[in-house]
Amino acid sequence: MLIKNCMLIDGADIFEEMKDIRIVNGKIKEVADCLMPEGDEGIIDAEGALVTPGIVEPSCQVGISSQIHRFEENDANEEGPIVPELRAYDALNFEDEGFSMALRAGVTTVVTGPGNGNLIGGTCAALKTAGASREKRIIKPEAAYRFVLTSGPRKRYGGKNRAPQTRLASAAMIRDILFKAKEYARKEKAGESQEFRLELAALSRVFDGMPVQMAAMKANDMETAVRIGEEFGLNYVLTMAYDASQVIRDLDRKDLRFIIGPLYGTSFSVEENGKSLSLGAELEKEGVHAAISTGHPEMNLEILSTQLILMTDRGLSRKEAIRGVTAYPAEYMGISSRVGTLEPGKDADLVIWDGDPLEYDGGVKRLFIDGEEIALS
Repeated sequence: MLIKNCMLIDGADIFEEMKDIRIVNGKIKEVADCLMPEGDEGIIDAEGALVTPGIVEPSCQVGISSQIHRFEENDANEEGPIVPELRAYDALNFEDEGFSMALRAGVTTVVTGPGNGNLIGGTCAALKTAGASREKRIIKPEAAYRFVLTSGPRKRYGGKNRAPQTRLASAAMIRDILFKAKEYARKEKAGESQEFRLELAALSRVFDGMPVQMAAMKANDMETAVRIGEEFGLNYVLTMAYDASQVIRDLDRKDLRFIIGPLYGTSFSVEENGKSLSLGAELEKEGVHAAISTGHPEMNLEILSTQLILMTDRGLSRKEAIRGVTAYPAEYMGISSRVGTLEPGKDADLVIWDGDPLEYDGGVKRLFIDGEEIALS
């Protein structure tokens, strides 16, 4: 298939340049000027419309916790503060209306997993929002862990007179299970005899580089997350991260990675005081590249573009806004070999826009996943 006359933003080096895209067997084969048809390949004329990679939502509960049926279809939080053996992959509901919402927003990939009710709630799955078969939609069954240093676990278990009731206990309990998992992994590699422990075997993969989302909002919680990440050599990214600018100043570090959001909407707690639509611009000014999230269903995926528009209104550049929902989340979640940019060899996940996605009159005109056009409902 050949898509001609694209005003292309590829998420990498090309920004609003007229290009053609050749797709073969569901992959990007070639991106260049004025490509000529080969054989009997199909041709689509984008007619100068803006074309971008499919959006990557890096931190949500699509298919795990329903936007509408929140009580009947909520598998985001298990009982027990630390349950690293759980997998979002085993709870995926492909009938969740969140997938249709995602497609209408131009989202072709989601990293979906546990909510904010457990210190360690299990692993997130990376998957496409549509496709020929359910199994083929899976990019990684277990793409990342989610650790939570927000008040969620403290409120949930402290109210039952159980730990954690304080920030001290939250950090200590996460460290305790990490120490145990590290020792379990050491014995496993050394061939030493030990009782099989599913939770420790599962968690030990973080020492081999599995990404870890560290959910935290306030600066003190984010800085605790950094300490834990550094102490155990984790491949971590700070999620939600409302006080990211403060943390950069406190730690004098610009090498930290952030998934910021949801930023659109009212703040209801002291913990969310730092929530601001100007956060993306503040980080860009510091030279820090942030991925951007809705946290669906906390913020409906269908208003993702509204969040981006308001962020650019407050100073975030167009280029950084697009990369924030394509290249950066794919990189931070370890799936950039397949999605996030429109480069040769990557999956042919792309959006032809009707108008500008960073303007209020923009919307999805046509959407492709693995080179196949997806009907929008």
